[in-house]
Amino acid sequence: MRYNRSTLRRTHMHRPHDHSFQHALRAIILVIGVLCVFGLLMTAAPTLAQETAFQQFADASTLPQDSIAIIIARVIRVALTLVGIIFTSLIIYAGFLFLLARGEPEPIKKAKKIFQQSIIGLLIIFSAYAITTFILNRLLDAAYTGTSEAIADAYAEPLSGSLGGGILDDHYPERDAVDIPRNTRIFVSFKEAINPSSIVEGYETNPDSRNLNIESVLIYPTDEGENSALAPDEVVVTYDEEFETFVFDPVEYLGSSQEDTNYTVFLTNKIQRASGSAAFTGAYASGYAWTFEVSTEIDLTPPYVTSVVPAANADEPRNVTIEINFSEAMDPVASTGSYLILEDSFFTNIEVQDAAMANVEGTFEISNAYRTISFTTIDACGEDPCGDTIYCLPTNQLISTVAKAATLKEDEIPQAEPTGVTFDGVVDAAANSLDGDHDENACGSASDTIECIDGDENDNYEWSFTTNDEIEDTVPQIITDGLEPGIREGEISTSANVEVTFNTYLKSSTVDTHAVSLWPDPYYEFWFAIRKENDDTNKRTKVLIEHPTLVSTDVGGWDYWPVLNNEIKSAYQICMYPAIGPGANCEEGRVAGYPYCCNGIASANACQTEEQESIEIFPVPAGVTDYELPNNTETEL
Repeated sequence: MRYNRSTLRRTHMHRPHDHSFQHALRAIILVIGVLCVFGLLMTAAPTLAQETAFQQFADASTLPQDSIAIIIARVIRVALTLVGIIFTSLIIYAGFLFLLARGEPEPIKKAKKIFQQSIIGLLIIFSAYAITTFILNRLLDAAYTGTSEAIADAYAEPLSGSLGGGILDDHYPERDAVDIPRNTRIFVSFKEAINPSSIVEGYETNPDSRNLNIESVLIYPTDEGENSALAPDEVVVTYDEEFETFVFDPVEYLGSSQEDTNYTVFLTNKIQRASGSAAFTGAYASGYAWTFEVSTEIDLTPPYVTSVVPAANADEPRNVTIEINFSEAMDPVASTGSYLILEDSFFTNIEVQDAAMANVEGTFEISNAYRTISFTTIDACGEDPCGDTIYCLPTNQLISTVAKAATLKEDEIPQAEPTGVTFDGVVDAAANSLDGDHDENACGSASDTIECIDGDENDNYEWSFTTNDEIEDTVPQIITDGLEPGIREGEISTSANVEVTFNTYLKSSTVDTHAVSLWPDPYYEFWFAIRKENDDTNKRTKVLIEHPTLVSTDVGGWDYWPVLNNEIKSAYQICMYPAIGPGANCEEGRVAGYPYCCNGIASANACQTEEQESIEIFPVPAGVTDYELPNNTETEL
């Protein structure tokens, strides 16, 4: 084929045009790819960034404060949209060239080339985006994991997780407590029965033994180390009738009269459950330890009653629980027990009597940092929504309750005189007898020769109320403004207690770590303790969750999950089922079949943490293998 000058001119005129088009297409692909990668990098960067002076300036200004990451993300969104438009336009353009080619090879070749380059360009852009996203996610995951571990190491308290999450329900003195008197006793409460021979030396051969098993429990001045621990005969051990709560009474005063002394209590992995298996297992297999500071003072201030439920002279439904709240921690062995005739059990330090002055059979339990005693009868009178038995006091009768002061030591008032290994009345952690009339003087029991200032023959605390034939069956609910912090609230105090307020009094013995918990997610060794406060004006109870310092968002942030299950019961023994509280549809009157309330949303299924979707009943975060689920775990917040 021959070419003339005009043909060559036309050919050379078209070729530069084709190259320009290809260069433009490649430039667009390159620019969009660079934007995607840069945007991903910038979006990732803030996860590890901290606030700077620029941010402070921005906060003080009225200028827009969108981060560069957000701006780049918007650019990427526009760029990807533009890619779609360009790709579609090129495909349409290539199609037109193909249709208009009329069999001529050059236009067909050009159309195919545009189509091919468009597909390749699109694949390159999205492949670059996908590969970059994958690599950055893996790098960030690795970086975050390392950061999480470092943060956890900084915030976790070794040998602490058994409190709340493990087998320990509570202890006194509390973790890091200060100004503890030298004559204090040490209390430890487990969630289930413990083999006493693993805590009391020689118990297997002599059940009356009271010496400490120092293979299981060490009590020592922190600075002096474990080798300075109190010897077996330097601690008297007592326990409740269920072998769940143990009291360690040092024979000599702790500390010094000259300076404050820090003490450590170490519960070792030699402690056994009643079944014989290890008490500390899984993530908490090394045991549990805590410290407190002993002052130079001796406690000679007697305890007193701060409030009671029901109130004096009240008329109450017969399924009410009787409760006594004290001003300080009370000795749990002297304050709890059962009055059960058939079981030959006659605890009388606290008595509940009917109109005929006969003792009502039932059981006394201690809770709320050893400050609250709850009494429940054995007379079954119905079931609550969870299928648990409700117990009732005698119907339409005057019910009288008395908390007895203990016999005093003649020369050490208000110290109580032991009767055997315990006392004949209620005493505080320093063995001071009850000041029933709260006149700051302890007069002891009726058998004492001490003459009370007000002329009474004893220092007991007594009150009475009447019962009717009604059964109060209102389900306890969390009030609308009853959560602090609120659902998904951020930037909260790292030290303040978590608070949950109910619309009614709660039965204190159910407000414990079986029913209430707090979990970090992701998990690190973390303890929690449960307390409660009564609002007597509105007849409400506020549940408080004590915890260590939370991880601040300034150093990486964390999610924390408060969980309340249906073992929480009202003072009338009605379980929290369904869970009703603040949220989008967790309010009263919601559709049946949705008993759970998860982050304010009613659910037919048990609540779960975001990382623990495989856990069906209780949101215990990964790494926790020692937490035992309570019975009838149904309802969570």
